[in-house]
Amino acid sequence: MSISATLAAALGAASMQGDPAFAGSGAFTASTDSDRRAFVGLRAGTLGVGVEGGYRINDYLQVRTHAAGLVYSDDQTVADIASDFSLRLASVGVGVDVFPFRRVFFLTAGARYNFNKAVYNAQPASDYQIGNNIYPAAQVGRLTGEAQFAPNAWFAGAGVAGRPWNGPVEVSLEAGVYRQGTPSISYEVTGLLANDPAFLADLQLQVERAQRDLDKYDSFPLIALNLRYRF
Repeated sequence: MSISATLAAALGAASMQGDPAFAGSGAFTASTDSDRRAFVGLRAGTLGVGVEGGYRINDYLQVRTHAAGLVYSDDQTVADIASDFSLRLASVGVGVDVFPFRRVFFLTAGARYNFNKAVYNAQPASDYQIGNNIYPAAQVGRLTGEAQFAPNAWFAGAGVAGRPWNGPVEVSLEAGVYRQGTPSISYEVTGLLANDPAFLADLQLQVERAQRDLDKYDSFPLIALNLRYRF
């Protein structure tokens, strides 16, 4: 079932939440018990794999803290140069969940301290087009680019959370958007051209091209599946 269908089903279920039977029993029970307010758990999603913990203050409000990370590598063309590309995700944050219907459906928002960055090394070639000129690879040496994202990021979304058969284990699924800002690009070269003014001017053009290619990571979908133990 798609995420949108899951959330739609939860919204439909919310219309039943005035029924006491829905509140206290069933295959997917809201975590509103006074003796199961706190939780710890694992999470996996587009921000990586990690841990989380939190506390449900009342039927309407819950606070969470979470951390996650992941390294994703593949071949990509960045600023017209074929590169070994590595997206290194790492972030920690806090969030607030609001349960408008008191039960399984929630809205969420929060902030994260963001260590995300991308590193890309030019694949071996006889020469590279950098800026408006072509340079021999032997004079360029190793060409490495790095994109650093803003340290302060935010997220917002919606989800569903409940405990199957009223047990201590809770399952939560959330979807939304993660905003980490426009990356700051830098390059490092190890060859003889590293201090050449004309080459450095072309390298600055390369920075601008890489900026355009990596702007797509400014915002991206936030999807997370959480498995928790409530106590």
